[in-house]
Amino acid sequence: MNTVDMIHQLRLKLWDLTYTQWKTETLFSIQWWSTVALIVISYAIWWVIVDKRRLSQILLFGSLVAVQRIVMDIIGTNVVFFSYDIRETPFFPSPFQLDFTLIAMVFMVVYQYCHTWKKYLIWTAVVTGMISFAFFPILEKLGFLKIYKNWNVFYAYVLIFIIVSLSRWVVLAVLNIQQNAKNAKDK
Repeated sequence: MNTVDMIHQLRLKLWDLTYTQWKTETLFSIQWWSTVALIVISYAIWWVIVDKRRLSQILLFGSLVAVQRIVMDIIGTNVVFFSYDIRETPFFPSPFQLDFTLIAMVFMVVYQYCHTWKKYLIWTAVVTGMISFAFFPILEKLGFLKIYKNWNVFYAYVLIFIIVSLSRWVVLAVLNIQQNAKNAKDK
């Protein structure tokens, strides 16, 4: 058997184990219901407070954050820096809890209320610190997240800070290009 076939066979075994664990131990557990409730509540709160006049801009920002966080989680779980032990779905990584919901939405709120780079970077540093140094350890203690020796929450802090800063920069650049194109058309 060649290496590609061996990897495929191991992935099949991993999927079988993951799905069995999810179906027999996670699905409908208190932690699973907590995750689902947290996701639903987060979306509801976000919908109430989001500035609907800037909805497409804020969603663009949140989408950039979510995509980059998914990439971070795929790399992190594939090289076994960390794992999510309680997931709302049996898939790796489990995107809704952190990537599509909590982290993206929290930073969409920061983006919405911080109109200058200085204010944005200060709040980004504070919120990223709360996520990395408080929230992730809480998730680990509750059994939702497992952080392995070769990973440190400081790395998460740096990466998340870069991700959300880059996302803001891209959105502002896109808005600038859009405004320039509109001004050129109006001349």
